[in-house]
Amino acid sequence: MAQADTDPDASPLPDAVREVLAALPLPSLVLAEGGTILWTSPALEGLTGHDGAALKGRGLDILAFPGGPGADPSRDGPQEFLAQRADGATFWANLTLVPLPGGGRRIGQILDVTARHEAEAALALSRQREALGLLTNSVAHEFNNFLQILIGYIDGLKRRLGDRQEPFIQRAISRSADATERAAILTRQLLAFSRRIAPDVRPVDLDALLEDLGGRLGSDLPPGVRMTIVTTPGLPKAITNPTQIEFALRHLVANACEAMPDGGMLTLSTFRIEPGDRTLQNPAAGAVGIVVGDTGEGMSPEMLTRALAPFQTSREAGRGAGLAIVHGLMKRQNSTISLDSEPGAGTRVRLVFPAASERVLH
Repeated sequence: MAQADTDPDASPLPDAVREVLAALPLPSLVLAEGGTILWTSPALEGLTGHDGAALKGRGLDILAFPGGPGADPSRDGPQEFLAQRADGATFWANLTLVPLPGGGRRIGQILDVTARHEAEAALALSRQREALGLLTNSVAHEFNNFLQILIGYIDGLKRRLGDRQEPFIQRAISRSADATERAAILTRQLLAFSRRIAPDVRPVDLDALLEDLGGRLGSDLPPGVRMTIVTTPGLPKAITNPTQIEFALRHLVANACEAMPDGGMLTLSTFRIEPGDRTLQNPAAGAVGIVVGDTGEGMSPEMLTRALAPFQTSREAGRGAGLAIVHGLMKRQNSTISLDSEPGAGTRVRLVFPAASERVLH
């Protein structure tokens, strides 16, 4: 219940005014001259989950999220801060304070503006991704121009030196041709991302894909980084694009290695979500997925919430576009990406794909 002062001289509001404010749906409070809380309305107690008795005599810091932007009790007019309810849940609060006549007391009202903040964040993220798409398109086109020159010269070397039996020449031609082909595939995927084109998808054996990729990546891992592949017996095939998934996994593996500068364990594993799981958009079909886990530095909660946004990074500047691209590739395949990380406890990136049904396979 709302709290009234027992000392008449300390009463923050006349009874009639207090009764009107208590009846209003807007959460209200009154602050003493020093900024401590004198009175709270039932609506404010319902919003914050705090009992009025626990709020009385406390500062506005009891409503603020620890470590976040707090509220200034001496500032008139509207201000916003990250608030925390009694159960630990957070919300964005808009607090408007106005002075009361005859002293330094202030009356205020708090509105939950979380929905507006989320809408603004979604709009900003959309604009960032649009900018990233334009940048990716420009870079991919320029890279493709250089790539065509390299492909032309490699084809010329094949014609002139293809009959030479020296192992180095044959190995150089073979690996150069393979590298340019993979670069061409990557360029096409970047162009597809920038144009927001849905990729061709088909049933893919994720276990086989991981084992093949692990064999090719093993020799390229930094010193001290060990990799293990964990497969799932009887795993259904995933409906996805194998080239784009390999591109995504290569980036995630590079991220994981950078997070373990002193070495550690890199784990690539598959998993299955059984049909009927209500967390899926299509629960009848079930889902399959890949987890890329490391034992590295991990991310702070603040970094984790922004990790999939374009141009965000926990490392050196300029390395933040990759996770946003992976996110975009997954979204275009009706798939999802999620992250689980704690400082000092490593990071796990979870990629989930629709499972192929028997009707698709046959």
